[in-house]
Amino acid sequence: MSLRDVDVIDYIGVNFLFQRVYVGLFDELDWSDEREHRALLSKKIDRYVRYIRSGKLLLSYPHVRGYEIVFEYVSMRPMTPSGLAYWKSRERMLAEAGYEAHIRGVDVRHSLGIAVEQPEQVETEPVEPAEPPALEASPAENRPVNVADIAYLPPSKPASRKAHALPAVKRLSIRPAAG
Repeated sequence: MSLRDVDVIDYIGVNFLFQRVYVGLFDELDWSDEREHRALLSKKIDRYVRYIRSGKLLLSYPHVRGYEIVFEYVSMRPMTPSGLAYWKSRERMLAEAGYEAHIRGVDVRHSLGIAVEQPEQVETEPVEPAEPPALEASPAENRPVNVADIAYLPPSKPASRKAHALPAVKRLSIRPAAG
């Protein structure tokens, strides 16, 4: 999965709880050649939109009809300020087309063997949470309340039914096939 593979959907995720379909674009390229990067990003976004509008997404995932579609751009390298501005323009374009867009950065320097400075650890003392103030009941609320706990209620009696005869089943005869 790469930004260079413009004809490949990098990933599709479905969130049934929030009724969203996430289509993801992985970008492992650095922003040293911004012109090429922008061209590849635009081409990939256009292919994703074409895939969705052609109905292929619903053919592959028919149970997501009516779900919100979210484009998720996962950048594995730091973006330049102009690259970030370009992505924001793509977000606006996708919003006008009816899609939502998110950006997420993933630090892959450790897995690539690139040395990364660790932030300095600061020692702090644990803080005890303040005890909430006690609630006092007003005099009008001191009288007992009649509440029935449904866990102790007896089961309800089923509604009485009249006994009635079942309809007679007619035996079906199978005619022998003409031979």
